[in-house]
Amino acid sequence: MKWSEQAWEKVQPIYAKILAMPFNTELSTGTLSIEKFIFYLAQDAYYLLEFGRTLSTISSRMQDADLVMAFAGFSTGAIFAERSLHESYFVEFGLASEVQPTPSTLLYTNYILSQAAYANVEIAVAAVLPCFWIYKAVGDHIFAQQDGDENPYKRWIDMYAGVEFAAAVEKAIDIANQMATQANGATQQKMLAAFEMATRLEWMFWDSAYELEKWKI
Repeated sequence: MKWSEQAWEKVQPIYAKILAMPFNTELSTGTLSIEKFIFYLAQDAYYLLEFGRTLSTISSRMQDADLVMAFAGFSTGAIFAERSLHESYFVEFGLASEVQPTPSTLLYTNYILSQAAYANVEIAVAAVLPCFWIYKAVGDHIFAQQDGDENPYKRWIDMYAGVEFAAAVEKAIDIANQMATQANGATQQKMLAAFEMATRLEWMFWDSAYELEKWKI
């Protein structure tokens, strides 16, 4: 069994809860409140900047030139495409460019940044994989549930169900498998743990947007 197959099997209970959570079910039907979607967009904009820094850090630690280029590409191509979509929404809704991260957003970004800087690079790769893979899987699921073109969030859904994003996801999974095959058993287990933790943080990120999470003090 490939490492990625083990990873996906490990997070199935969390993934099922992600699909069933109100944010994603209401996004799928187009009934999600615009306030919650805007809140999510702002937090995701902050996340993307930190995700880009994370990918750049991982790229700088790679020894294989092809992997260096792959992660450098992740930190530019996919992120630029998503930021372009963000900006169109920001203009449409008149959102501010400065974003104060919520506790959940800060927890998630600090986690992936710390993994990129201090963990073995194989583990760092596993920690960022859910942002590719979970988003793609959820995007495909929501896209399949759509009925017509009336969903006000169609542009957002279409991006994550798109061919370009799918190619980046497959490349990221392939890299994780490649690195896992070269790692010892203990490192492979730590990779699985990092993948599971980041998947939990994906759930927290969506949930915090739905709850309009604020700092309590």
